[in-house]
Parts: sequence; structure tokens; C-alpha cells
Amino acid sequence: MIVVGISGVARSGKNLLCELLMQNLYLEGYTSKPFALAADLKNDCDEFLYKKCDLNVWTDLTEDKTQFREFLVWYGDLKRKQTNGRYWIDKLDRRISTYEGDVAIVTDVRYDHYDKDEVHWIKKEKQGLLIHLKRFKRDDINFIQYTKPANTHENLNDSSLYKKADINITWETVKDPRKNDVIIDIVNDTTQKIIQKIKNSP
Repeated sequence: MIVVGISGVARSGKNLLCELLMQNLYLEGYTSKPFALAADLKNDCDEFLYKKCDLNVWTDLTEDKTQFREFLVWYGDLKRKQTNGRYWIDKLDRRISTYEGDVAIVTDVRYDHYDKDEVHWIKKEKQGLLIHLKRFKRDDINFIQYTKPANTHENLNDSSLYKKADINITWETVKDPRKNDVIIDIVNDTTQKIIQKIKNSP
């Protein structure tokens, strides 16, 4: 089993890439499963946000997420500071260790601050692949606008994640990415790199 981490700022398409890669891997005969460092964070905050704020931490609605994103960042960062970045990593590592499929895809790699942070965990401890995503859109005069970091944490870590990634992807916001030839080619190429990593793994 190999671990693939996907990094990039919020709204860069990390979950979308995961879905597309999983579809491709399935067609190639490989099993895969998504994992998220934020799942344990959301579990911790679920009851509080629902009872005290009437908010659903599991929502997919961007406008709802913005109401509690900073709270999750604050709490997540507090636990990271108390453990030199390891609190959420160690929780996820235990969950991934029980997975018996071919590829575990971590959809929310965000930090490279501490010596043994998320990048170190993916690349050194798990001997996995790190992917970095950049997303852009074109305005009315065809000027390219990249998706900006959602907070200071993303702003501080994103350039390091980009530099240390094994695979860097820049893709455009399109109406139907599953039918876009450029995105299909990107996903196909990335799938083959993952398969090569599987074949080269002990």
C-alpha cells in the first residue's frame, strides 16, 4: 500500500482530483480510499458546532464552511502546537495502518512547519507521493487569476508544499472537468505516476 498526499489551497480541487484518480485507479485494477487529516478535527468539533452554533461541520456548502473555517484552523493549530505538529498525523496514521487496499489518498495535506510535519510524514515516513495543486480561472479579458490562500496558515505553507511536491499540477476551473481533455490528460498522467510508484514499492 502506498500513500498519496494532495496539497493546495482551499478550493484548488483536492477532493475533485482524489475522485478522478480513484476512478482511474479502479479502471486500472487498483483499490484506493480517501482519507483526511481534517476528519478527526471535524469529529472533535462536531458536537460543539452543532449544539452551540447550529452548524454542520460536514457540510459541502462553501458559504457555510466560511462560518467556521477559522475556528477549525484555530483548534487544529492549537493541537499541532501542543504536539510539534503530530496530533492529527498520528491519529490518521493509525487509521491508514488498518487499510489493506493499494492506495491511501490523503486529501488535505496543508503543513510543512515542524521537522516531522505532514510533508515529512507523507514523503519520508510513508515513502509516499506528494501532489500539489494550483487552480486558476480566466476573467472576461482572458486574464488568469489563481485561487488565493484562504488564511495565513495556507499562505505560510503553500510555497513549501509546492517546492517539495513530487507532482505539481496547475489546472483551470471548467464547467465539467470530467469531460475536459486537458484535465483528463492531467489525471491520466498522474494516475500512471501513482501506478509506477506502486510497482516500485517493496
